[in-house]
Parts: sequence; C-alpha cells; structure tokens
Amino acid sequence: MRARLHPTNSEACPQLPIDRLIAVVEKGGKVRTGVDVFNGRGLLLLEKSVLVADPKILRKVKAQGTMTVPIADGGEGGLWDQEGRKIPLPEEEPVQALFADKALIWPKLSKDVELKISEITEIKLAAARRYELAKECIQKTLDSIRQAGGEFDLEPVSKTVGELVDFVTLNDNSFAYLTREIFSYDDYLYNHSVNVCTIGTVIMQRFNNAFSAAVNSFLNDNPQGPPGAAPRDPGAFVYYTSSELRNISIGYFLHDLGKVMIDPEILNKTGKLTAKEFQVVKSHVTDKVERILRKNKLSDPHIVNVCLYHHAALYAGEERCYPQQDHHLVPSYVKVCKLADIYDAMTSIRCYKNALNPVSVVSEIFHHYARKDPFLQYVLHSFIGSVGIYPAGSVVYLTNGQLAYVLDSDGPLLLPLTDSGGTPLAKEPEVIVMDRGQTGNALAIDRQQPPISPLEAYRILPDYLRRALEAGRRQKPVLA
Repeated sequence: MRARLHPTNSEACPQLPIDRLIAVVEKGGKVRTGVDVFNGRGLLLLEKSVLVADPKILRKVKAQGTMTVPIADGGEGGLWDQEGRKIPLPEEEPVQALFADKALIWPKLSKDVELKISEITEIKLAAARRYELAKECIQKTLDSIRQAGGEFDLEPVSKTVGELVDFVTLNDNSFAYLTREIFSYDDYLYNHSVNVCTIGTVIMQRFNNAFSAAVNSFLNDNPQGPPGAAPRDPGAFVYYTSSELRNISIGYFLHDLGKVMIDPEILNKTGKLTAKEFQVVKSHVTDKVERILRKNKLSDPHIVNVCLYHHAALYAGEERCYPQQDHHLVPSYVKVCKLADIYDAMTSIRCYKNALNPVSVVSEIFHHYARKDPFLQYVLHSFIGSVGIYPAGSVVYLTNGQLAYVLDSDGPLLLPLTDSGGTPLAKEPEVIVMDRGQTGNALAIDRQQPPISPLEAYRILPDYLRRALEAGRRQKPVLA
C-alpha cells in the first residue's frame, strides 16, 4: 500500500520502499519526506518537516500498512547518510502488496456483514476527522498560552469539545479509532488531551445515567410522606445536566493545561525523575494551572476541579497522589478523569516505550481500585463498561489460533479471517456471536494476546475485507 500525499502536494514525488528508508536510518542516516504523508484513510502519518533519525518512527508508519513513502527531493525532502551527505534518490522499486495472493479465491460476504463493515468504515473516517480537528484546537490553545503569557481563547475549545461530545454520544467506542502513534512530547500532550476528553466523556455519560437511575430507583421504591402523595417518576433525579456534562468534558480536554508551563525536558525524561523534578511536575496541578485559570477568568467549578485534582487520591491511603485532598471530596467527574488519564497513558505508544495490552491495563486498574470506596465502585464499573476492549474494526486472536475481525463490540460479533493454522479462509466464514453460546466451551478470545487496533488491523486484512472497506469509504461521506 502506498502512502497518500496531501491533496496540495505534488503527486510526482518518487515512492521509495519503506524498508530501504528504515535501513538508511538504522545505519545512522536521516530521512525527511518533504511532503505530508497520509494513509489511505486520511490520517497523517508523517509531517513533511520531520527529520527522522529514529527507525522506530518509520516502523510505526510501516505498521499502518504503508510499504512505500514519497520523498520530495527537490524541496526539503531527501536522504542523508551518517556523515550528513545527501544520498541520491534511487529509482522507484515495485513493492509487493501485502496479502496479494492471486491464487486464493476470497469468500463472498453476506449483505449483513457488508453493512456492518460499511458502518465501521463510516465511523473510522468520521472519528479521524474529528480527532484531527480536536488536535489542531488543543495545539493552538497550548501555543497561545506559551506565546501570550498564559492567555487563550475558550470559544474554539468549547465548540470543538461540543462536537466531540456529540460524536462520542452516538459512537461510544469511537476513541478506539484514534491514533496513538506518538513520537514527541508535544504530540503526546496534544493526543493525550483529546483521548482523555473522548474516553472520559463516554465514561462520564455512562456513570451519570447509571447513578441517576440508581437514585431514581431508591426514590421511587422508598417514597416519603403519605401513600399516594407523589406518583412514580423514573426521571425525577438527574445527577449532572447536559450543560454541566459539556463543561466537564471541557475540563477533560484542558486537564493537563498546567504542563505547558513546565520544562519539556523534565516532562519527556525517559528515566526516573529526581525528587526535585517530581515536585516540578506536581506543580502543573497547583500554581502553574492556577495562574492560567486566573489569567483567563476560568471559574467554572467543573473545569477548575478537573485541572486541580485529576491526580488526587481516590481512596484513603492511595500513594503518589497530589495535591493532598480528602478522597471523599473529589467529585465523581474528577475520579472519571483520573481513570481515563491512567488508561490512556498506559495504552499509548511513546518514543521511549511501547503501549501496554489494553486488556491487561483494564484488569490492572480494576484490581487497584476495586473494593476500596463504595461510591468509587459506581465510577469504576462505568469505566469497565465504557472502554471498548474489543472495538469494532479491530482484530482479535482466538484460543484455537484463529484471527477474527470484530464486526461489533457488543458480544463481540466476530468474522473469522483464518483457520487455526493462520491460513486465510477460502470460503464464506460464519459470523461468531461470542455471548450467545454459539462457539461452545472450546473457543474464546485469547485474553493473553492484545487485540490489534482498528488502525493497525487494516494492514493484515484479507483482500475481500479491504475491498469492502474501500467500497464503504467511497459510498459514505466524511462527516465534517
């Protein structure tokens, strides 16, 4: 699969095999494309100005299914050896497409499966567009704070977050389609802000509905006053209103605002922080963020509390938490932010660490916070129910060795791709519904193997699924 150029870039750039570029960098050389490189779904893989000196960056691009990369040799792009000398560009070389097995007769998909795939494609494209817009917004916000002594415009933030909230309300696993390939601290801060906002919003909506329903159930089953004094009303109590939920989501988007005032070398340090450095980091939830909040006259309690207390203890005696605060006084929406913050940090790829298995991360978070505080359990169960461990569009391993494509995370609903030996299926596969006992006791998802994310899964899909996805992409408009 070739990398796609930005529409404004020249299509005449030679496409070089990514393995050749990796070899150049592994030997100490450097690569700059000189053009923005996108994948087939419109996600930016590599900015034109980035000078690549770490082969891990190119391997991440390759993991997206990109086998060739354009190099604009006439502009800023090019290849350089370890001595800094420019390497003449070789001729384009043909690159064999992945899974291009001409002898294999691919199975025909049923209409229901094609419809599911079309829905997945539409959500992926819309999620990618929303994500890039949100990332641009947080980048401009943080740049403004740096350049204007702490000031920024809240209006575009409110608009962007409102659109994100509307989107994840309709597609509550949409954050599973967002990229996590992060190569610099600035990128991490931008991506992390968007991810925490989307993940936290989904969790908070589920929590708000569940807790409101529990209170309403209690009120209706335990009426006060004379019998018949008040009719049953399942909607009598609403914990947080829709406008309050919007402000909470803005808080999630801005939760790490104070970090923009801290030295990036400390924030991006790969080794253990010294005691002094840790004190500096902790200041992002105290004086650093307080200065920004005052400067911009931000006094909404939901935004302020998220910014100040998203690292506070959630139960008595929890270690390495700051600032000191009675855990009973930490609002539920701040508890949600902390769980979303932990989850995204542990499952995100960084330049110096790999992402952890999402299944293991969810399990670790659950066991850490389970049976600690009665109210916290409502938040914790909303977190478990919201995080799509097996999102639609991902690929999972089954215990018998098969690979299966997730058509729907509810169940989940699976479409087998291979037999138990890893050979692609040559006949129409039967859809597996894991929660209805159709698979018997012998077959299950292998929880020891992390699922392959929707973005990474695309590169290992068989030809018939790729064709279905591309057809869905052509038929479905990208949501603005």
